[in-house]
Parts: sequence; C-alpha cells; structure tokens
Amino acid sequence: MKPICCIKYGLVCLSLLIGLGACDKFNDPSVEFTEVPKNITGTWKIIQVTRNGTDVTGLMDFSRFRIHFKEDNTYAIDNYLPFLVKKDGSWHLDDPLYPFNIVFKEDAADESLVYGFYYPVVDGHRQISLSFKPGCANNIYTYIFAKES
Repeated sequence: MKPICCIKYGLVCLSLLIGLGACDKFNDPSVEFTEVPKNITGTWKIIQVTRNGTDVTGLMDFSRFRIHFKEDNTYAIDNYLPFLVKKDGSWHLDDPLYPFNIVFKEDAADESLVYGFYYPVVDGHRQISLSFKPGCANNIYTYIFAKES
C-alpha cells in the first residue's frame, strides 16, 4: 500500500510544479494589462431590493422604476420610488477604473451626494448595487440594478 500512496503523492507534487511553472507568463513584464474604465451609461432597472438583508422585492412594484445614466454624465429617473435622489441631475464615479463611490448632484442642488458603489459581474452581466438609508437610520436598503437591453 505504501508504494501506491507515494506514487499518488509524487503525481500531486509534479502537477503542482507544472501548474506553478505555467504562471510565469503572468509575470512577463512585456505583457501589459490595462483596466477598462467602468461604463454605466444606459437604462437600468431594479431587479432586487433588500431591507436589512431581507428580500422585500415582492412587497412593492419596483418594475416601472428606471434610472438613465447618460453619456454626458446626467441622469434621469422614471417612475420615482424612494431612492438616493429625488430629482434628475448629474452623476460621476469617484474613479472610472476602480470606482468605490457614485456621486449624484440633483439639478439646482448646492451639494453632491456620495454613495457606495458596487459593480459586480453576475452570470456574465454587470449589475449595480447601491445601499442607502432613506430616513430611518435602522433601515438599510439595497437596490440591485440590471441594465436593460
């Protein structure tokens, strides 16, 4: 039994060494990797809403709400619901390559509003996740958006 165990151990070690050797191409200084700026322009719809981690999507009709992020860095809202902003205005990401925040400024407002921004890929498609407290400090709402085709 010991020789079979040693052979298996040897094969595992050999596989690891071969696998580690294959990683050298990722350390090649002649290969450049560039991050692509995040592009959220387009029309986004709500696909899920949670309150304090509990799914509340079915408690209200979120299906008509849309936010349009335009290329000129303005946004427009259709069929308003409790959201981060109430009026149309302008937007930008704090960093186009590695955004952590989205900044909204309503038309005619003096101040901008900064919110945490999460832009994951789910099932091969980008989503936007925004969390906020609409009034009560004990309730945190998270809206998850999918881009309309």
